[in-house]
Amino acid sequence: MSEGNPTDNQDVYDAQAAQSDHDAHDVRDAHSDGTSQNSDAAPDAESLQTWSEGTSVTHKSWYAIPATAWLAAIVALILVAGVGFWAGQRSTALDSGATYNLAGMDAGQGAMKPVPREDGSFDASIFGPKAGAKLTSPDDLDLIHRRDENDPFAIGAVDAPVVISMFSDFECPFCARFATQTEPALIKDYVDTGLLRIEWNDLPVNGPKAQKDAEAGRAAAAQGKFWEFSRVLFAKATERGTGHPEFEEKDLIDAAREAGVEDMDRFTKELKDGKWAKPVEDAKNYASGLGISGTPEFLVGTNHVSGAQPVETFRDYIELALLRAKRTEN
Repeated sequence: MSEGNPTDNQDVYDAQAAQSDHDAHDVRDAHSDGTSQNSDAAPDAESLQTWSEGTSVTHKSWYAIPATAWLAAIVALILVAGVGFWAGQRSTALDSGATYNLAGMDAGQGAMKPVPREDGSFDASIFGPKAGAKLTSPDDLDLIHRRDENDPFAIGAVDAPVVISMFSDFECPFCARFATQTEPALIKDYVDTGLLRIEWNDLPVNGPKAQKDAEAGRAAAAQGKFWEFSRVLFAKATERGTGHPEFEEKDLIDAAREAGVEDMDRFTKELKDGKWAKPVEDAKNYASGLGISGTPEFLVGTNHVSGAQPVETFRDYIELALLRAKRTEN
């Protein structure tokens, strides 16, 4: 189990959050090109007359233009045509939605799913930052990502170049929106390709039912089925509309069964006995120590993203993090 220091962590997290929205524009700027074009106009009659003075030329002719002027004009045309072609090709690729990993970062090679311990179990009590980490300054934000291959609350290669740490609540309708509308696209384009790892952090802020939902998530995680359980439960939340789903214990048991939790007797007992109540409370306190009080909240690399933003926003932040990872690698 890894823990953080709540008092120290809040200033670290808050100091970075105010800068995050500005940083995302770095990637948007990479999607466009501002070029300064040659402002020299074509020669007018007066210019041609000046060039012809003192010669035997009796009429205005383009042949009277000096060779250096022709050379400059040709170079300018080539540059404008080249930039136009490049911008058009880049715009077409971006509009098609097929362009990602603009940095050309190498993908992680680790296992895509949590790796069980030698006895086949998973540590469902895990919470907090990277094991042994102490957050003392904004430079330590990357340590919020646990990068533990046994972490049952993570999906994606443990050595993926970018990690998203999310703080979420099964009773939160905006968390459900992210899980059902945004997360699948990020998994397809970034997690499945080894570029991104997503780590869940419990933050049950919506009352006792949210607490119990989180405990059920940990009971599923203990059997290596957290992500399957999460998808089923958020899908059920969406089916109930845009408010809080208000799950009952029976709903949680049904979701676990649908998610493929193997030992349902164990799951039910742990849920009823409150076995995972303390780890959930510890995780909630950890998030509070970082200054996070609402859901969903995300740390994409070292950038803070608040709320169920459109998928394009997350792509921008992921691309920014990939560019930074590439720069660090070089």
